[in-house]
Amino acid sequence: MRFIGLDQFALFRDVGLRGCLPDGSEDPSWRGRHGERNALFAELLLTTGMRLAEAAHLLFCELPSSEACHDTDQRLFPFRLPAAVAKGDKARTIRLPVRLLRRLHDYAALERANAIERFAERSAVNAKTDALSAVEADRNMIVIVGDDGQRKRIRLDLVTPHDRRRLCNADDMNVAPAMLWLTETGAVMTPWGWAAVFRRASKRCRSFGIDIDVTPHMLRHSFAVHMLSMLIRAQLGMVMQDRSGGAAGDAAYRRMIGDPLQKLQRLMGHASITSTHIYLSSLDESRALVDAAINDWADALGDEETAA
Repeated sequence: MRFIGLDQFALFRDVGLRGCLPDGSEDPSWRGRHGERNALFAELLLTTGMRLAEAAHLLFCELPSSEACHDTDQRLFPFRLPAAVAKGDKARTIRLPVRLLRRLHDYAALERANAIERFAERSAVNAKTDALSAVEADRNMIVIVGDDGQRKRIRLDLVTPHDRRRLCNADDMNVAPAMLWLTETGAVMTPWGWAAVFRRASKRCRSFGIDIDVTPHMLRHSFAVHMLSMLIRAQLGMVMQDRSGGAAGDAAYRRMIGDPLQKLQRLMGHASITSTHIYLSSLDESRALVDAAINDWADALGDEETAA
């Protein structure tokens, strides 16, 4: 299992995906056109732990509205990942940073909108016969018009990745792809297309002497390792507030180890907690955390004995 630190990710994002020089300045020779889109996709993987296929098959209509993103004081927004794109067909709720949601809407309003305009100009693509035409859509349902002209309401939870790539929003004037992530010409960005983006970005980093080889799945592992570390730190603080000892102390210890793993299991969408256990061995500070916890417990018990 491989993962990267946040400093390495910043280099990969800025140098590999955005086309900057290692010192952060612009590279005059950079010819890439989708640096911000690609960087945004990578940050989505890193901050949510979504699998490549899950993030790649999101529909634009599934995003919380831009109004909801701006009319909130929350830093995180709950987002229900549809069962049809999640591994094992098990929907789960992830926490999207509001700042990232705002940037997703900025991308949709500019780069994605331009791609849809180019898509509309390509009559040959618009005429493809395998498209699924949706005349209505929201975060939960779509209305599809069949070949017989009949309308059918379908839950987005049931729309498979294959059908999502075929899905188009249709009105009297235009047909536009429903997927969130599009190429410059309005075609759908597929998981294998994203994998190629990451390979090129890693190759560019190595050309500057940055020894890095990042894959989309590595960012999922990175999310898990960093999140588990932070959850354990937070749990240690909560446990140390409970100094009652005895049965309550045993329960606190179980919370210290069990709660962070269970929280991470839900965030990652693991069917079994054993799949989540692998991230414990990746914490450089795991032994130090355990030692610190034992020392703190000993100090706490010592304080109570002195008080008695």
